[in-house]
Amino acid sequence: MKKPLSKAIKTFYGIGDLGFSLMTSVETVLFVFFMTNVAKFSLPMVAIIGSVTSIVDAILSPFYGAIISGTKPMKWGRNRSWMLVAPPLVVVLYAFQYTKIGPEPVAAAIVCAGFILSHIIWNIAWVGNVSLITVLANNPEERGLLAGRRGTYSSLSGVFFSYIGSPLAILLGKVTGNEILGYTLLAAIMAFSMMIGYWTVFKLTEGYEETGEEVQASGPAKSQKVSGKDMLKMVFQNPPLLVLLLGDFFRYMASFIMTSAAAYYFTYVAQNMGLLPIYLLVGAIAQVIGAYFSGAFAKALSTRNAAIIGLFGLAASFIVCKFVGMNITLFFVVVCVVRLFLGLLTAVMVALYSDVAVYGEWKTGHNAAPFIMGLMNLSLKTAIISRGTVIPIVLAAAGFVSGADPATASLELKNAVINVFLFIPGIFSLISAVILAVGYRLTKEKLTQYQSEIDKRKMQAA
Repeated sequence: MKKPLSKAIKTFYGIGDLGFSLMTSVETVLFVFFMTNVAKFSLPMVAIIGSVTSIVDAILSPFYGAIISGTKPMKWGRNRSWMLVAPPLVVVLYAFQYTKIGPEPVAAAIVCAGFILSHIIWNIAWVGNVSLITVLANNPEERGLLAGRRGTYSSLSGVFFSYIGSPLAILLGKVTGNEILGYTLLAAIMAFSMMIGYWTVFKLTEGYEETGEEVQASGPAKSQKVSGKDMLKMVFQNPPLLVLLLGDFFRYMASFIMTSAAAYYFTYVAQNMGLLPIYLLVGAIAQVIGAYFSGAFAKALSTRNAAIIGLFGLAASFIVCKFVGMNITLFFVVVCVVRLFLGLLTAVMVALYSDVAVYGEWKTGHNAAPFIMGLMNLSLKTAIISRGTVIPIVLAAAGFVSGADPATASLELKNAVINVFLFIPGIFSLISAVILAVGYRLTKEKLTQYQSEIDKRKMQAA
């Protein structure tokens, strides 16, 4: 048996995800605005930067976990070591993503380099952090608890960033007399918060993961790196993982499309952009609540059932919200339910990846949890690229013209905006729910059996 979870871990595991999400919010919320309105890159160059960075990031996404699983563990453990050594590099590299140094082609190359290099390093640290769930937890309930704490802190970042993001960048720009430098410093500060959070989790988990020396002392069988061939076996001999990756892609599509389309709703349907910050705040609070109670929900129903029920609930609330979209008051009521389910799913879907990592170890005899946990990035990155095609197609079909006066928006355009903001994400959520309900067969009882057999193998080997 592993060490029991300490009270500090039960309470504060996830504090690193708070800092990480604050850091990534600078990108998801402000990066395009920075390029067009602050650094003032030409629109063709903005498109080039966006395409190059997104495609490279997506191509590299399967390899982050493979790097951890396929190399010898460093001094502080296979996963924890990356949480210590990687963040300081991210603080420096991420800042270069928000610069404009030299002529436009040179400046764009620096931005792309800052983006790609910082993402490579922070994604490896992120995989190390999330893989600790499988290292720390003794059973599916504890994996659900830790995933819930992680989701809670991650969702809480949305509340904080709504207050400190853009205002802090503007303030720093005024203080330094350089608007661009304000965003550079904001990125560095948020990356620094990620570093402090990851170092805190590193300290809290001391003694829970074998150090590099302990792994080597255990013998070559235990210290053996997982080969690329074995990693591929873990994917193609792991049906629950393949189902989960497909279902999670549609879940991410629903979330990303909703996030990207929110501004269109408040511009053309509500016709009051002053309501957007209120929506972001109350939505973030609802998401925190959903993530906080996800552990208890998963414990009562099992992680699998919690995810499936959560996805069906998300789909239903999206579709209901579509039909009340013209009524701003009812919209806010129902959209809070949508965000509640999103918060719940942010946590329990991570727990499902930790469950399929246990199945993979039972099936193949190799522990490649970092590789499997890292594959979450594959669904996420492909969804980021795919979402960019949905919104323009739907709006174009309704006759949308960029820069048109919102007061002249036709009923057809308003309905198109509501569809892309609510109905289409609802359909994607429903597809995700059906995929998991039909194809994902890992029950709590099976996982308990698999973990018991894994523990017996380890005792026999020892």
